[in-house]
Amino acid sequence: MGTRLKYLQKIRRYFLIVLLLCGLQTANAQNSSLEFWPETNVWYRLNPSWRLASFVAITKYYESKNRDLNTSFMVDYAWGHTKNRFVGRLQDEAKSQILKAWLIRGGYMNGFSLYDFGESYQEDLAFSELHKRIPLRGEVLLSLRIRTDFRWIGENADWSYRLRYRVMVEKEFKVGKSSYVPYVSAEPFWDSRYSLFNRIRAITGATLVWGKSLGTEVNFTYQFDSKATTENVYAINLILHVYLERMAKK
Repeated sequence: MGTRLKYLQKIRRYFLIVLLLCGLQTANAQNSSLEFWPETNVWYRLNPSWRLASFVAITKYYESKNRDLNTSFMVDYAWGHTKNRFVGRLQDEAKSQILKAWLIRGGYMNGFSLYDFGESYQEDLAFSELHKRIPLRGEVLLSLRIRTDFRWIGENADWSYRLRYRVMVEKEFKVGKSSYVPYVSAEPFWDSRYSLFNRIRAITGATLVWGKSLGTEVNFTYQFDSKATTENVYAINLILHVYLERMAKK
């Protein structure tokens, strides 16, 4: 067990070094941006099916002093059984449990730029998601997600919508009471403002959960947007997860 723990610690250390080197190397590339996305997520489970969540995220741009703040609130409902029984932690779960095949999510997000009080960026967004979870061999989990964003952008609150489809693969490794969940994902975006797929986002990262209430997540994101001022975005995302659960009545 001790050897395995040291091995996982080395993988995590090398992973962080690779992220930093890749980010620093690409920050100076033409039409590219290096960003840091710190985030805090609070999950509150009501029962095995229902869950509430609140996210607070900041975007830090290395090329300028600008900062953006995003806050989100959402509710989840999970149901159904998978073809093969799957028990384990997920990227956003604090403890092992029987996996439910389907999940529906709805929520609201508000974002604005901090230094100019929302003059350069302001957005309100309502979103809905449908998740399908498919266990594969070797205790690997495939997740398919369809998401719709309804957006009001800028001071004039111009309305538009996006369609997003994400494919994610993850696998849990257990070390004592801790859980290490590496994952990769890819997600294209269709934007009604341009009537085309203008953005694609690829992410690789890992979540480390320890105990019953805390977890950390680190990932590296590459995003290409053909309609953005900066087409190529390279971001390091550091997330603190806080897991809370409603106490069952005795």
